[in-house]
Amino acid sequence: MDWISLILSLAAGLLLLFAGRRFFWLAAALVAFLFTFNLFDNLFGGGWLGLIVAVVVGGIFAWLATKFIKIAGYIVGALAGAVGLPIFPHMFGFDMGWILAALIGAVAGFLLMLFLFDWGLILLTSWAGANAVVGKVTGLWSAGATIATIIFLALLAAGIFVQAGQMKAKK
Repeated sequence: MDWISLILSLAAGLLLLFAGRRFFWLAAALVAFLFTFNLFDNLFGGGWLGLIVAVVVGGIFAWLATKFIKIAGYIVGALAGAVGLPIFPHMFGFDMGWILAALIGAVAGFLLMLFLFDWGLILLTSWAGANAVVGKVTGLWSAGATIATIIFLALLAAGIFVQAGQMKAKK
């Protein structure tokens, strides 16, 4: 199960990083999948049930994103914040608890999407993608906090740069 989790997190993270805004329905599915998968992992220790539920929830959000773009965007913003923020305090040695960090991230993500939809989508999908990649890779290789932070910031910057370029090219 660890290798499946690694492969799924890396694939989802890279897709979110570099194509989150372009394929919003896919970004919605991936963020919902990652949120549900992380929730099951943190609350129940993961397993096949968490994977199956995460796939179903991701599918539901993919459908919602095709029908209700703005509403799905707000929910995805909240979920991306909830997925992305819990890793951030740990990078700097601060422990605030996964649930509290997820709640703060959810509120911040929702507000970002509410006021800056396009840029919020770019920032949050890049953040969630970098988080998914760094969380699994550094956990697998037992990388230190400094290395994890550097990798996270490099991936975040690359995701924002690529997606911003896609936004300009589309106009």
